[in-house]
Amino acid sequence: MMNKKIMYMAGVVLASLSLGAMTAQTVNAASTNPIRQGKKLNLTRKATIFNRKGEKVGHLKKGRVYKILGIKSINGNNFVKIGKNKFVKEGAFLPYIKDTAETINRIKHPSYVYDKNGQPIPGKFVKQGSKVKNLGHKEIDERPFIQIGENEYVKANNVLTVIINY
Repeated sequence: MMNKKIMYMAGVVLASLSLGAMTAQTVNAASTNPIRQGKKLNLTRKATIFNRKGEKVGHLKKGRVYKILGIKSINGNNFVKIGKNKFVKEGAFLPYIKDTAETINRIKHPSYVYDKNGQPIPGKFVKQGSKVKNLGHKEIDERPFIQIGENEYVKANNVLTVIINY
């Protein structure tokens, strides 16, 4: 009887350890670099072509799709190989937000203003096209809301968020 309990406990411990290991692997996989060999990626900005010595040899326009043939470090910078002796800086394939970027939240159509319980506040609404501050996100009764003031919320579907890079 004692041996069965020990075997059962050992099985439970091993199962929980393997579950923890799978969770850690999932988190690590989600945070990996999207640039991998063999993948086709869109060029998100203008880029300069370099040779294997790090010398400039040409330019590329944004928007074209290239197959990643390899990743190489030249003079301490990471480059992506896109052709025979053609390399582009890795950052040209990544989406970017500049430090001077501005976030604007506008109301798509007239919307009620809700309280913290998800009930509409009588007589309060926001007009279409008006700018609102985004003070945070909250789910009320499994519906997404955006906080626009103290105890004031608007449905997230009614807000259009635009990021402008300057």
